[in-house]
Amino acid sequence: MQNQYGLSRDIPADVKRIVRQRDGFGCVVCGKAIHDYEHFDPEFADATKHDPAGIILLCISCHGKKTRGFLSKQTIAAARQNPKCKQKGFSFEEFDIGTAPPEISIGDFGATDVDTLIEIFGTKILSISTPAEAHLPFTINALLTDRNGNTILKIVDNEWQSSVENWDVETGGGKITIRHGPGDIVLVIRTEPPSKLIIERLDMYHRGASIKCREGQPISITMPDGGIIVGERVTVRGCEIGIKIDSQGIAFGVGGGYLHLGRLSGEGQVRRRMNLSGSLSRNSVCTCGSGRKYKHCCGRY
Repeated sequence: MQNQYGLSRDIPADVKRIVRQRDGFGCVVCGKAIHDYEHFDPEFADATKHDPAGIILLCISCHGKKTRGFLSKQTIAAARQNPKCKQKGFSFEEFDIGTAPPEISIGDFGATDVDTLIEIFGTKILSISTPAEAHLPFTINALLTDRNGNTILKIVDNEWQSSVENWDVETGGGKITIRHGPGDIVLVIRTEPPSKLIIERLDMYHRGASIKCREGQPISITMPDGGIIVGERVTVRGCEIGIKIDSQGIAFGVGGGYLHLGRLSGEGQVRRRMNLSGSLSRNSVCTCGSGRKYKHCCGRY
């Protein structure tokens, strides 16, 4: 679709990024992160170019109110001068989580019906709470930070919050993509309501430990002493903690339940011990397919 001057509705990616950064990655009126790019001054019908100065972010609701005459141009103009996200420090939205235990994937690490997916030195990095009543949804809480301790993404009872201090936050197609610079993607989350949350890409740090992954690829954990553990095709179900990192080492599938381990490998000076609970014992046949006992194969780490 084009306007009277032949201007297409397609806004260039670099212009969109400038608008997102300026408005705090969310609606200037209410702060919600799912937004439209609105030609405000001038309106799209009278615009001759995609000028960032004349484009603002409005959520679907506020955009609809403006279009239908329930939100004045004066109110929007005032909000543009002091965007809600910049006031709050973050843009926000809610994940649609159902009443069944959600399935979480981090790289090729999968977890279902797990209370705490990641715990690092006693801090719950990503956890799931069972509802008090059967008709209520499960709730997800998370705090993902970068190497400098800055918040990448925070989830509070299913509401996700993206900090305005991020370099860029882009939403669309069921995805949240967060960058810390050109080409520097630190987090990609894809949601498939109501039961699936897929972390396609992650680069997070907490107290000297880091977790990195890409969708379908092994999860890589770096300990504070520099040792690296790579877990391939790890699945946990019905346990208390999926991945636990502390001064004693790394544990998968803590607190009963089921654990499937495709393969564990180490890089660098791996001096930590790895604990594996659930259905795998040290005398079990290793799940990597070698035919050897786990304690003489992947369990040697």
